[in-house]
Amino acid sequence: MAALLATGLRALFLAMSCTFAAIAIYTYYNHPAYRKETYTTWLCAAITEFYIHMSPLALWVAYKESNFVRAAIWILAMIPSGSAGICGYIFIQFLKLSPQESAQDPIHHVLLRHEHKNCKSSSSSSSSSSMVASRTAFISLGCLMIAALVSAVYIAGSPFRMEVLLAPWVITTLIDSAFVTVTLSVWVFYKETSWLSASLWVILLICLGSLAVCAYMTKQLFLLSSHDPVYQVLLRDDNCATDAKVPLLSSSVDQFDRSSGQGN
Repeated sequence: MAALLATGLRALFLAMSCTFAAIAIYTYYNHPAYRKETYTTWLCAAITEFYIHMSPLALWVAYKESNFVRAAIWILAMIPSGSAGICGYIFIQFLKLSPQESAQDPIHHVLLRHEHKNCKSSSSSSSSSSMVASRTAFISLGCLMIAALVSAVYIAGSPFRMEVLLAPWVITTLIDSAFVTVTLSVWVFYKETSWLSASLWVILLICLGSLAVCAYMTKQLFLLSSHDPVYQVLLRDDNCATDAKVPLLSSSVDQFDRSSGQGN
């Protein structure tokens, strides 16, 4: 069942990457005014929202790639390509999994660097400063998004108008954010142990966008000790602990495997 989950996620991220690439290309060639005059107030707010929304994924790429140059290239490529780039990157990470990793816990192996997969890393002297910096960064990004929304409302009024909502590049940016929301939702369902809490957070991600992203990341970072390495935020309460609860997607896979075995 875990291998089937890996296959399904590969298909999902490949489909999202190709779909948004096609949408962005279509919009660019059919609405070239984007390059001149369509940077309206609400489009700027939507673009700000999108990049704040994607910031956890960019930080994950920086962590995942041990080579600084390769990480920088990927992140710079994601700036213009948006969800097409990040979904394509995740698809490639799933392709790199060995058959054994796919059969065990594919999301765990995709999330972590190779040297951290066995959870043998120890705290370092820089962990505390990195944790404080990460917490401060997401609180600041949340405040920035609030400021951008207040400013847009003050300058341009309500966004719930047809000329705003039906603007081609606003629609494209919203689709871009929606694909990022799907990506983050997969992680939330993997990370959480309660279907209720996972569902509530996903609803907040859909309704509040980057504000919910910043709130969720800040909450998870504060649940960790200041001396823990920041990458442990990827897992629930240090998933390597012997008494740690099993993430939702993993527990569902295990239950399916056990029921299949009993049926045989």
